[in-house]
Amino acid sequence: MKEIDFIPKWHKAGRERKQRYIRQYALMAILVTLMVGWGFVINGHIAHVSAEVEGIQAAFEKGRLRSEQATCLESRIAEMRQKTTLLDKIASRTKMTAILGELSYLIGENVILSKLSLQNELIQNSGRKNAFASAAVVRVSGSQKNDSDDVIPLSPSHCKVVLTGIAARPADAAALIARLEQTDYFNQVSLVYSKPKEVKERDVTEFEIRCFVADYRQL
Repeated sequence: MKEIDFIPKWHKAGRERKQRYIRQYALMAILVTLMVGWGFVINGHIAHVSAEVEGIQAAFEKGRLRSEQATCLESRIAEMRQKTTLLDKIASRTKMTAILGELSYLIGENVILSKLSLQNELIQNSGRKNAFASAAVVRVSGSQKNDSDDVIPLSPSHCKVVLTGIAARPADAAALIARLEQTDYFNQVSLVYSKPKEVKERDVTEFEIRCFVADYRQL
């Protein structure tokens, strides 16, 4: 027995067309959903990368500022070192009152000073070591002279002390020299001259002694 199909072909074609439309719409919806989801993922990744880039830029800026600060500090340290070196060259390391106090202690009763000279003199590289315990450290360079700068010396200086006076006896002048040699506050003690002299019908000894304040160590 043969079956008879009463459904027209255009109806079947329309139903198939609707099914294709449904499948296409479903695929399009899936694609749109995937694209939206992928867009969220990409946006999140871009935001994360942007945050990392901003962090790197901030760190770079901090590093640059620290580098500038370090350069500025190094420049200030170098300037302070230059000023310290300049002060070592032109400033006296020992106060005048301390030198006078030590001299007044060492000079005996039978000695009268007529002249006391304190003068800064460039330290010569003699190789001798000073014994002053609390002395500063100075570095002595070669004896080079710069004609363009006669005010600031190239080498540090030490204080030269010249004592001129009279002693009641030659032994008193010799005792003063011995005391100057024994103290740690002076070095390079030398007698410039010693000669007899008559003062108010009395025979005395006129002398001149030269020494240096031992307030440094030579390297």
